[in-house]
Amino acid sequence: MSILVLTSDTLSSPAAAGQIEYTSPIFAATPIGTQRGIVPTQQYYRLNADYVGSNATTAQSIFGVGVTLSASTVYEFEMVVAVSKSAGTTSHSFSIGFGGTATVNNIAYENALNYNTTAFFTGNNTSNANAYMNFVQTASASALVAGIVSASVFISAIYKGTVSINAGGTFIPQYTLAFTPGSVGPYSTASGSYIRINPLSASGAATNVGTWS
Repeated sequence: MSILVLTSDTLSSPAAAGQIEYTSPIFAATPIGTQRGIVPTQQYYRLNADYVGSNATTAQSIFGVGVTLSASTVYEFEMVVAVSKSAGTTSHSFSIGFGGTATVNNIAYENALNYNTTAFFTGNNTSNANAYMNFVQTASASALVAGIVSASVFISAIYKGTVSINAGGTFIPQYTLAFTPGSVGPYSTASGSYIRINPLSASGAATNVGTWS
């Protein structure tokens, strides 16, 4: 087995076409001119089967797993999540956030959401009154849908954003149900839902890779 090992070093200046470099936490490549770019090295998790959650008010993992991230590092992430349930009419809210042992300097992400009570929505968003977009700057649980009373619920959302990690540790996408005593029925995360996350830079300054000036 052949292994190529690059030692982390300062990126060359100026960049030159054809270069492949490593400066922790990223690999960089320059395809043309001095236009150096980040080579994504994604950690990836995709559900192969539905993941059934609990009928509880405590935060619970969307995928049943979390990822371990490094200290003092900025990451980019993308997440596609679809959840549904088929029983229980107790009024409740559904929120998504990020937990785990890692501590966060800052986080920002956009989510685009569809909510329906018959099936996962497949039509034009302009005809769906329950389609939303939100910009969020907290890892704490952020309500996607409030006042849910239908037994049948279908929620799908796309998340794209970045997170700056302070102390390294686990980073867990999770959801929280808020309800008064009674049954809302457990939610299931649909098979095919996924998250991918990759490092961008050291934390503490703007990420700047390329010919930005």
